[in-house]
Amino acid sequence: MNTIELAFTIPPAEHASFLAALEEPATGFVQTDTELRAYVPADRWAAVDPKRLKAHLADAGHPDELSIQSLESKNWNAVWEGTLSPVRAGPFLICPTSVDPPSAGDDATVLRIDPEMSFGTGHHATTRLALRLLANALAPGDRVLDVGTGTGVLAIAACRIGAEAALGVDTHPDAVRNARENVRRNEGADCVTVQKGSVEVAPGSQYDLVAANITRRVLLELMPALVSRLAPDAALLLSGILQSHRDGILDAVASHGLSLNAEAAEDGWWAGRFSPSPSS
Repeated sequence: MNTIELAFTIPPAEHASFLAALEEPATGFVQTDTELRAYVPADRWAAVDPKRLKAHLADAGHPDELSIQSLESKNWNAVWEGTLSPVRAGPFLICPTSVDPPSAGDDATVLRIDPEMSFGTGHHATTRLALRLLANALAPGDRVLDVGTGTGVLAIAACRIGAEAALGVDTHPDAVRNARENVRRNEGADCVTVQKGSVEVAPGSQYDLVAANITRRVLLELMPALVSRLAPDAALLLSGILQSHRDGILDAVASHGLSLNAEAAEDGWWAGRFSPSPSS
């Protein structure tokens, strides 16, 4: 399936409104100091209104600063290979296999991640935020569930820093295949299992950490199922949320007896880590 790339030549201060407009149809974003790129699968393109986006750009003083092109699936790997570089996220360094990691002296845990049609490269803030919060939540021997695993980066990272087992689930067959390939690329990540599906394919047993880096709408739909997979005193890690939607997510999580114990924000995005409220 083709993917439509929208490239906005605008400064970071202007990103928020376009992120909000494309939050649902887009499967990923890349943000830099001079540009915002959004990627929309062709079967979701009907939900995008290019005329409205261009009008908003003109009102903001950026006329003609939007380019739209179709990327063929067969060319996707080449697109990524030519643009990705190592990215630091907390104690992790996400590095494609086409690039050598920095020389010795960096104590980062290197994660070898090659993306295909899924996202999870570290070049988007939601992945970096999730990795930072994950690193401070895990204890040796923990069991982890990663919902919407994408490239498998969160599940792989969990195992690399001591998780006993991590299950990554995703509804997209291409993401499942890509995640399994990335597991094989990472020494020490053999405790990761990847399955097609969502929370329902996870065994009934509970997990010490449940992570989900997906869209706000899907997070809200899955909230009861995500909470049901939490072991006592476990942590729920949510990412993929615009900062403007923070309060709504806090209210939704609180209705399930959880409270915020850590949060992080970057580039207009927000992530939170939750645990059972003292009274629950």
